[in-house]
Amino acid sequence: MPPTAEDPEPGATPIIGEDASQSLPRSCLARVLSMRFLFLTVLLLGLLAPAAHAQTIWSRPYAPNQVAVDMLVPDTPADAGRLSGATFVTGTVSLSDNIEVSGELPVARAGGTNGVSSTTALGNPYLGFGFSSTTFPMLLEVGTRLPVASSQRAGRIGRGADMGRTAAFRRDEFSLSALANGRLAVGRQTSVRLRAGGTFASFPASTSPSDSNETAWRLQYDAQLWREGEQLITGLSFTGRAVVSSPRRTRHHLALSLMANWTRVQPGLVVGTSVNDLVQDGAFSPFAGLTLSVSYGRF
Repeated sequence: MPPTAEDPEPGATPIIGEDASQSLPRSCLARVLSMRFLFLTVLLLGLLAPAAHAQTIWSRPYAPNQVAVDMLVPDTPADAGRLSGATFVTGTVSLSDNIEVSGELPVARAGGTNGVSSTTALGNPYLGFGFSSTTFPMLLEVGTRLPVASSQRAGRIGRGADMGRTAAFRRDEFSLSALANGRLAVGRQTSVRLRAGGTFASFPASTSPSDSNETAWRLQYDAQLWREGEQLITGLSFTGRAVVSSPRRTRHHLALSLMANWTRVQPGLVVGTSVNDLVQDGAFSPFAGLTLSVSYGRF
């Protein structure tokens, strides 16, 4: 059966001890307030830290004017072939020292197996702006995803691979997002990047009338530890997404990134696992992928 508009992504789990059929209860307010506190903390860190740059979470950190390709393979279901996964092509262009434009095109593929043919699905493209300040060194990402994705089988594969970014494969979903970035140097070669914000999404209702829409509010929060050596860039990342409107779900991942620290071209590898499956079910749900970043116009 095809997934509904708010069908959970692979690796997403309901908030423990809450009934998803009910509206947000008061017992959940503490969780929401804690997320808001995290968001405000990142904003304050952004005021005190050197600016980060709007980009995918897996590409070369803090680099403006780049094109990045992320090819990720999630833990796929049994009815998907080995070559199932998603590719995200992202580009950023600096218009000035304070403004940059970013765009992303996501594509997913479900490989054929057991007589089931392979399918390819286009995700919801992203277009956004990054605003930084020379007075207060911080970055605010504001963007939208256009409602293009369909409910094909490949779309579910894509939903399992869009960790570390706003939801990219929700069917016919229009979304607006705002993410605050902060960077804190903890050594000459080591830094911490924090990013947090929210997304408002509108999508077709899963019940009649079919022409009506539903809405959802989501929180996005990521933390990364980067170390830049002469030949190699190493990153340890924690990514999270929480749906704070009904039905409420959370989704978390841990990942290790390795990247060649070359001048213009940075090929890389990323491997990780779902934290939700590991903690709640004791199951290991890995993902892996290849990354490629190409920098331009800054030498």
